[in-house]
Amino acid sequence: TLAGGCYDSMFEGCTSLTTAPALPATTLANYCYYEMFYGCTSLTKAPELQATELAEMCYFSMFWDCESLTTAPTKLPATTLAPSCYSFMFYGCTLLTTAPELKAEILANDCYSCMFKGCTSLTTAPELKADTLAENCYLSMFENCTKLESVTILATDGFDKSDCLCKWLKDAGTGATSRTLKVASQNAYDAIVNTTYHDYVSNSDISVLPDNWKIGATNTTVKDKNGTTLTSSSTAPKR
Repeated sequence: TLAGGCYDSMFEGCTSLTTAPALPATTLANYCYYEMFYGCTSLTKAPELQATELAEMCYFSMFWDCESLTTAPTKLPATTLAPSCYSFMFYGCTLLTTAPELKAEILANDCYSCMFKGCTSLTTAPELKADTLAENCYLSMFENCTKLESVTILATDGFDKSDCLCKWLKDAGTGATSRTLKVASQNAYDAIVNTTYHDYVSNSDISVLPDNWKIGATNTTVKDKNGTTLTSSSTAPKR
């Protein structure tokens, strides 16, 4: 049974730690694992995480800058998320090649923001199963995942939620030889393409879908959830 902040920063900066303890709790508390292994640069394998009841910021930055981490938990089984629960969880894990399966279909604000940002060895994104998006839910989720080859997003609604897809694929897949984007439908693809965020450097509104992930980009394939290849997009109003 956990309590708020109970393991907060417990092993932060333990640069020689190679093995993590088992974490069998299934019901979490606010901030319980916050930055628990932050900067454990020798840790190679994450423990399995069995929790099905999450709490605010429970896994926030848990493995931030664990630059030797190659093995993530097999899955994150919770189906309903909490605010910022997985934010920055694997940020900067540059050797991580495989992400855990994400079971959630009901999102919360900031739930996955920056979760895999800077994971420069990640090749396949976990399937994003949720139908409706939440504020900042996928903000910078795969930013700078330069080897990313495959992304599946099944959302059909909520694209107008504040910054839900802002920079989610910024500089992602730039080093991959090919890319495959799977979306729920043609309408969902059009909604994503026509969703924008404001870039203050250029002082312009930019599509949340980078050019290298769009229909017609070199070595990029866009499909719907049934596997049908999409070949064009509409000019729906920007969101």
